[in-house]
Amino acid sequence: MAGALANLRVLELSQFLAAPFCGKLLAGAGADVIKVEPPATGEPSRAMGPFKDDLPHPETGAAHLFLNTGKRSITLDPSTERGRALLLRLVERADILVTDYTPQRLTNLGLDYASLEQINSRLIMAPISFFGQTGPYRDFQASELTGFAMSGYMYITGHPDREPVKAAGNIGQYEGGLQAAVGIMGALLYRNTHGVGQMVDVSITEALCFMTGSLVTWLNLGEVFKRVGNRLPSTNPRALYPSTFLPCKDGWVHAHHAPADFTLLAMLMEEPRLADPEIVAEPRGHADLMDELCLPWLSRYDKFEVVERAQELRHPFTEVLDIPEVLQDPQHLARNYIVEVDHPVAGPTRMPGAPFQAKGTPWRMARAPLLGEHNEAVYCHELGYSREELAPLRERGVI
Repeated sequence: MAGALANLRVLELSQFLAAPFCGKLLAGAGADVIKVEPPATGEPSRAMGPFKDDLPHPETGAAHLFLNTGKRSITLDPSTERGRALLLRLVERADILVTDYTPQRLTNLGLDYASLEQINSRLIMAPISFFGQTGPYRDFQASELTGFAMSGYMYITGHPDREPVKAAGNIGQYEGGLQAAVGIMGALLYRNTHGVGQMVDVSITEALCFMTGSLVTWLNLGEVFKRVGNRLPSTNPRALYPSTFLPCKDGWVHAHHAPADFTLLAMLMEEPRLADPEIVAEPRGHADLMDELCLPWLSRYDKFEVVERAQELRHPFTEVLDIPEVLQDPQHLARNYIVEVDHPVAGPTRMPGAPFQAKGTPWRMARAPLLGEHNEAVYCHELGYSREELAPLRERGVI
């Protein structure tokens, strides 16, 4: 059964993680995603480790194998005159162009939306950058740290007596790619009605800002969130507590209050002081004391025992799982979430599968492409070039 985006063609011009992640989502939904990569080296995610057997190789990096599932790969240098001409021929046939090239680079290459819509009025273009295609910061260089810092996300992350911290990994890149995919879905519906494409301008910094909720609090309540470490943010001393992460015998658990009866925490922790009227009246105001009173009981049990005992009393505690435990989690196993994909160079590779399940439009899972694997299919079979015509282009580094 075909995916929801079957028969749609996507071009992906990428240099980091945001555009590849957006392309992965579109490919999973059934679109034909053609990844346009630099000749010889390939797209930069191919150089990101870890690598299989710790041996750097453009086909075996974990980032590449995850981000590029289900795509086709061609090599092309759009900075050359012939390369740009080839790319424009592909744009003529494309439904969607996803890129995380900087705005200045797009302009220099003549690949800005104003230029491309002249040759394909139905094109939906989704450029992803840290600050978007307009505004005074448009051409600023940035990184994941920059996005977290300037979105306000970093200000509310960490412990109150320590420096702000960034969330692990590259959440900003992935969030930017996700928002681009959502915007593209809306643009496709608009195109179906009005017959024209449009630009979906994505700012990674704005995407991070969109996630925090802190701006809404300030705009409507005049309240600025402060860093509170692992605790659920709140300045109201009467707010329910705990909602935090606490250590136990072998790791960590998310400790959460019982919605039905606050005093059940005292029973669970075998600590009657947790039911004192002062604490019950203002649990969040006694957060430090409550944590201290919980620690002796938690230190006696491992995290799975803690969660089992807590849930018997309707406390929604949760284990903090490490990665091997996530892979063996019975919920993931029951839903076949972790899949194995066979790759001609990397071999059998396990990775997360479908981010959603939909019977009528199933997720499409296929391996990541080899560098330039589909040059002949695209240039010869689809654009009409002969193998002889491609040879000098390959020699000159155009493809």
